[in-house]
Amino acid sequence: MRVSVVLSLMLAAGLAAAPARAELRQFGNVIYPTVPGWSDPGGDGYAAMLSELPDDRCEFCRILVGPGGTARGSLTDWLTQNRFAFIDEDDREGFDILTPAEPSTLGTREAAMMVMSDGSETQFLIAIRAGREFALTGFRAYASDPDLVEDNLKVMTGTYLPWLSLLRFRSEGAPSLLPAPMPGGMNGLWWGSRMDTTMGMDMMMRMETSFKRIMFWPDGTFYEGTPPQGTATPDRAALDKALLTDWGNYTEKSDGILLLFNDGRSEVLKRDGEALSVWGYDLYQVTPLADGVRLDGSISSAFYSGFMPNSGMSGGVSSSSQTTFYPDGRYSGSSSGGAFGNFDSGGGYALGHGDEDGGTYEIRDGLLIYSPQGGEGRRAQAVFRAEDSIVIGDSFLDGTAR
Repeated sequence: MRVSVVLSLMLAAGLAAAPARAELRQFGNVIYPTVPGWSDPGGDGYAAMLSELPDDRCEFCRILVGPGGTARGSLTDWLTQNRFAFIDEDDREGFDILTPAEPSTLGTREAAMMVMSDGSETQFLIAIRAGREFALTGFRAYASDPDLVEDNLKVMTGTYLPWLSLLRFRSEGAPSLLPAPMPGGMNGLWWGSRMDTTMGMDMMMRMETSFKRIMFWPDGTFYEGTPPQGTATPDRAALDKALLTDWGNYTEKSDGILLLFNDGRSEVLKRDGEALSVWGYDLYQVTPLADGVRLDGSISSAFYSGFMPNSGMSGGVSSSSQTTFYPDGRYSGSSSGGAFGNFDSGGGYALGHGDEDGGTYEIRDGLLIYSPQGGEGRRAQAVFRAEDSIVIGDSFLDGTAR
């Protein structure tokens, strides 16, 4: 019996073996429960849950929730048009449709399903009509061994399909997990760093610095990272429509601040003197640069890692970049990268590339906004003063601002 027929029969039966007590999450229109034994790492433009089942069962399997759309026309056509929602653009060419989009049902709702694969990864896609909206979900499994494929299919039919019947939709009246905010006493940008231990390609341990930023507004809204509108008052409806999840409501407590994210996650910032502490970061309030400020200096970065020992070759990979800002509002930049190696058996290779960039910049609402001269899309980074340093994104300016 074909996989698509099995899925269709199980969906039509309205399989609904509810998982153990789970937290709720939200991505756009879809409200869903987390699955015990699966982590919640998110994705790039979609939500994801990653299998962490014992004994590496269904290793790298993911349950997926993608962007939806207005319910117009055929659900099967919409599913076909959005079949690459969970695949990086560079990887799409290798995927073939194993089972074209077919109509089905999920309880009383219209559904559609299709299956795609590139030979090592298989994606099972199920779209659902939820009132005035279409919703997209998926299950991703990696395996080339027939025994693993069979076991992954068992995990999918025993976990993903029952999970589908537990979905709720805002388009059908389900309330958002993020209520309206209550005004608070926080206002401004907080920033901090920590040291992380990582392992390079050469299996050597190294210390790297990572950073965290959180912006607060008096209306009770926060944003972790770089808000699209900078320090300006956020448009919550626009953030929600853009499927951004790193923002939400904050509530001040006696010993800290509770963050409730738009997707249902929560986090507590502990007060520690003048700092707010979370996950090893000590955050302090910093000052965004004022509108119209000009820079005179540069930021740069460099990376190198050797190859893994006993890999049969010596050498490594490297990359570097530098951007220079001028007081007249111009910037120029360059980046380069490469790899070189010598094989133990003899011979070797060297590869490299470089790019040049330039254009104009402006500082507005705490953002450094780049306008490339080549007409590429504008981009922005947070820019602020932290004690005696000027920080652009996660880089320190070697220079001055005026």
